[in-house]
Amino acid sequence: MRWMKERWRWIRSLGRRNELESGLDEEIRFHIDRQSEKNLRAGMAPDEARRQALIKFGAMEGLKESTRDQFRPALVEDSLRDLRHGVRALRRAPGFTIVSSLMLALGIGATTAVFSVVNGVLIKPLPYPNAESLVSLEHTAPGVNANVPGDVGMSAALLYTYRDENRTFAELGVWSSGTESVTGVAEPEEVDSLYVSHGTLRALGVQPMMGRWFSHEDHTPGSPETVMLTYGYWQRRHGGNPSVIGRRVTVDSRPRTVIGVMPEGFRFLNAAPDLIVPFRFERDDLNLGQFNYQGFARLEPDVTLARANADVGRMIPIWLNTWPSFPGIDRQFFESLRLTPALRPLKQDVVGDVGNVLWVLMGTIGIVLLIACANVANLLLVRAEGRQHELAIRAALGAGWSRIARELLLESLVLGLLGGALGLGLAFAALRLLIAIGPATLPRLNEITIDPAATAVVSGQDWGRC
Repeated sequence: MRWMKERWRWIRSLGRRNELESGLDEEIRFHIDRQSEKNLRAGMAPDEARRQALIKFGAMEGLKESTRDQFRPALVEDSLRDLRHGVRALRRAPGFTIVSSLMLALGIGATTAVFSVVNGVLIKPLPYPNAESLVSLEHTAPGVNANVPGDVGMSAALLYTYRDENRTFAELGVWSSGTESVTGVAEPEEVDSLYVSHGTLRALGVQPMMGRWFSHEDHTPGSPETVMLTYGYWQRRHGGNPSVIGRRVTVDSRPRTVIGVMPEGFRFLNAAPDLIVPFRFERDDLNLGQFNYQGFARLEPDVTLARANADVGRMIPIWLNTWPSFPGIDRQFFESLRLTPALRPLKQDVVGDVGNVLWVLMGTIGIVLLIACANVANLLLVRAEGRQHELAIRAALGAGWSRIARELLLESLVLGLLGGALGLGLAFAALRLLIAIGPATLPRLNEITIDPAATAVVSGQDWGRC
């Protein structure tokens, strides 16, 4: 308890320095004045009484310093003093400070920028609820390599089979993208469109900002045709008017009713569509062919990827035996495909092959940072050689080597913080430029930011360098 009281008194003293100094001076004057009065009563002359009181009191500055140590942590006070001395030393050597800071800034800035890209593209989960449960519905067809690509997507018949027979999916759907011509709202324009089956948006788990998702009726042929808008298109073409729900827009010469608006920031995997249009499959017209769609599913809780693959493997024979063959192609062709499930995390599909390139780039930039730190270390050694005389004099005047080492460490810390701040600014500018350029081969571009994880990397680099 006593230890805690002392620490609390030390902490309070940090913010009351002037008050404590004034009180200390007043206390010393009080004791000297009392001793002077005693000396006067003993018959001494006023000047001699004062002089003898000061002699008896002793070294005033030493007493002040020992008293200060009782009220505040000497280490903190000394460290702040050493920090100020380190800043002044760096200001006296502007060439060294500028060159060292720029070297660190380039190394730290490049590492932070590349880590932000790696973090945004590879490390962060997809921006959907429980994104780790989303899997891509892919297949391989090892039986006919010449006619079928390595990855086989989804067909409408597979979609219905999986929806009716699965034991592992909470939701699933298929999708494709294209363009549509929109008329009836200002000038006609060609917009990017997303076509989805029933369950696709539900599988992502992103609720509309206004209105509703597509219902089963919206996907039924013959029912009134509908469309959903994304936030950006709603703002751009409809001025953010909430009354857009229920309006009719003409999409490819077909009137559709707007039933919903997706929230701001919504992206469909790597796509940023303007309109979302429901697929309308005529179930009686489907067959074994037409693998024209991409698909994904949300797994039931506690279902593993291996179990989901096994479940799809169980359903493929059901698909083969349920649907008619594609016109003009024998059923044996589809059997010879030996369609095999190849489900994988949806994030892996979104990222694609760019992941390997980014990890290699991250390693390369890490080497650049090491080179920058080595160069700064060499500059520090050269500077230390030039300061040997100064340090020897300070040691001769009574400064302990621990005190000198602490001052040099704090000086290095200031240099590291300066380089880190400049590096963070360079990284921010580089990422803004990258996003402005918008390379088509880089997925999840809009999710690349300097977030707390990237800031932690900068801090780690600074501490590691110091």
